[in-house]
Amino acid sequence: MIFFHDAWAISELLDKRSHIYSSRPRMVMLGDSRSATHRDQAAVRAHRPIQDNEIKVMLQDLLQQPENFVKAIERYTVSVVSCVGFGRRVDKMDDIVAQMALKFIEGVDLTIPGQFLMESLPLLLRLPRLVYPLASRILENNRKMTRFFTSLSREAATSHNASQQHFSASLMQKYEKGKLLDEEIAFLTGNLIGGGVDTTSSTTISFIFAMCAFPDVQQEAYAEIDTVVGDDRMPDWSDEENLPYCRALVSECLRWRTVTILGGIPHAPIQDDVYEGYTIPKGTWIAGNMWSIHRNPRDFPDPDRFKPERFLGERRPFPNKKGHSAFGWGRRQCSGQPLAEQGLFLTFARLLWAFKMTPALDSTGQEEKLDIFAFTESENIRPEVFRARFIPRSEARPGIIMREASVAREYLKDLDGETNVKMPSFE
Repeated sequence: MIFFHDAWAISELLDKRSHIYSSRPRMVMLGDSRSATHRDQAAVRAHRPIQDNEIKVMLQDLLQQPENFVKAIERYTVSVVSCVGFGRRVDKMDDIVAQMALKFIEGVDLTIPGQFLMESLPLLLRLPRLVYPLASRILENNRKMTRFFTSLSREAATSHNASQQHFSASLMQKYEKGKLLDEEIAFLTGNLIGGGVDTTSSTTISFIFAMCAFPDVQQEAYAEIDTVVGDDRMPDWSDEENLPYCRALVSECLRWRTVTILGGIPHAPIQDDVYEGYTIPKGTWIAGNMWSIHRNPRDFPDPDRFKPERFLGERRPFPNKKGHSAFGWGRRQCSGQPLAEQGLFLTFARLLWAFKMTPALDSTGQEEKLDIFAFTESENIRPEVFRARFIPRSEARPGIIMREASVAREYLKDLDGETNVKMPSFE
């Protein structure tokens, strides 16, 4: 496996030579289906009402129970993904879709390629359980996962919300025409949850952490939001063009603490290739070290500082227009990128409109110290557990939050409902 630590070098391979580096290594833990899940801008915009209203509910949760802010954020992200995928929202974290999402988050390190011998020696998969129990256990868990997500998709496609064009409905239409297998439906819907929940929730938690650690950034954002939006309403997508600093906040958060520090699932060339005199054999795993790439002082001076200004005005050269590589490279970029960016902008803007975010107070009444390097050690990273305060920024804003949340719940009520699919037990 080859890790690249330079943005320009890996872009040369995975962007400019994407026709060669479009394959991916065999990954037993995820299965080998690799159907595309990219959606066009029109399809992504169609989900704005769901994100809009679920964010309003999240703000109410933060107002009423700020100590549970991580759960509030995770519920919001799970619910958006569930609405998009299955046409059914998640109101509490004990919901079966939320529980499966948490299983994905807990098991994300199992998706790192190369740590299982069976990926290099697939013949091990055929050994009896008594000889090599790990292979049998993994295959059985994959079968359970396939049954779970296929059942969830079938239920969603025949529910009272089936007329809505959620992801499962469109997949089942293709299934009925013989264009998809059960395993492909399970992979695509599972990928929607596994890829959409942890990354978005962890990025949002990292944003709150950054706002607590760099209060001067909040002040800049307040000035912009208060000028453009004011006190009597929340920011909306119609404000986006007039909130460049808030847009830059999203880019800087994605750079500062990229959730997938190893760039997600590696690429692999479909033929031998040569780069800078070095031969890269066909099938070699290629991955980008996001931690190094996004902290290279050449591209990002003072990289540990949270500076949205990097993405404003005269920007330093970078191999892509976004100025960061948080969503990967080439033909295998994260398929949920447009939906994620869309939701992150409105989430960040509304959090800043609603609250002043600060570290919690210790027993002496002083703000607790935050270590900007205190992040989890995992394939997907987020801050270690920390406490934060969410202080309403004016007397009027709590009332607006409560009123808007009430309207949001009314809009979302048609997406409320229970599922008859049972949570499988995993070994």
